[in-house]
Amino acid sequence: MIYNQNGAMKKGPLLFLLIVFFVILSYIPAISRDINITADKMEVLEDEGLIIFTGKVFAEERDLKLWADKLYVYYTKSEKGRELQRGVAIGKVRIEKGKWKASAGKATYFKPEEKLILEDQPKVWYENHLVEGDIVIVYFNEDRSEVLSKGGRVRAVIRR
Repeated sequence: MIYNQNGAMKKGPLLFLLIVFFVILSYIPAISRDINITADKMEVLEDEGLIIFTGKVFAEERDLKLWADKLYVYYTKSEKGRELQRGVAIGKVRIEKGKWKASAGKATYFKPEEKLILEDQPKVWYENHLVEGDIVIVYFNEDRSEVLSKGGRVRAVIRR
């Protein structure tokens, strides 16, 4: 601690430390790995490592946002707590992540691989470009997608 000539503590260094402390606190939510989920109902099946959310589901983790009628969250337990392995969203699924936007009847998100598989009339937009097919796979880490067909055709709209 730093004191002045009268023995009183100088406020400058203390004020500086308080400012640094509050700046650090302001960054904690930005680096947090929490997943925030809201829904009408939640059911936890600990033995199976599964949480089921139903009714107007909204989930958010950093820049990933998801809306659906139902969400199944599969997790494993570790010293850190519950770690998401996979999420399966069903019913009017809408997803946004960075430049990516998607809609489908079903979406499966594999957290470790940062991979999203969309089924049931999937549509995926990257910036303003659109792709459609029977199955669309998005590889977020690689900034690419793959469109598959079960015998029909795939479709892309590339805007200039």
